[in-house]
Amino acid sequence: MITATRLGEAYCVQLSNGRDLVLADTHKQGKGGSAGMRPHELLESALAACLCMSIDMAAERAGVMLPAFKVNVAIDRQDSETAFDVSVRFATAPSPGQEALADEAVRTSPVARTLGKPVRIRAARIVAD
Repeated sequence: MITATRLGEAYCVQLSNGRDLVLADTHKQGKGGSAGMRPHELLESALAACLCMSIDMAAERAGVMLPAFKVNVAIDRQDSETAFDVSVRFATAPSPGQEALADEAVRTSPVARTLGKPVRIRAARIVAD
């Protein structure tokens, strides 16, 4: 579970999973700042991190050594859909087998599968501490 706590500055939020802390922030109409990533950047970050981990795990399971790589994720929000544009960039050209392994890992990563399903936000429970 993630807990978000508003800090003193407008729009600055501290996020915690009970062990680690991350700051999120945004800047709108002269308010807010740059203390952390914007919310959509955090969403892109979750997908990018999961993709990197999934590729590493798939290579480990297959006993394959992959060239160094990095994953770029961009979000494209339209009125009718939200799309995540993903690119995996290898330091050197991967073999066709390595490329197929990375492609499969990207398509089947846990966060990619979660984002590929319909999402429903359940009604908030508002309580006093």
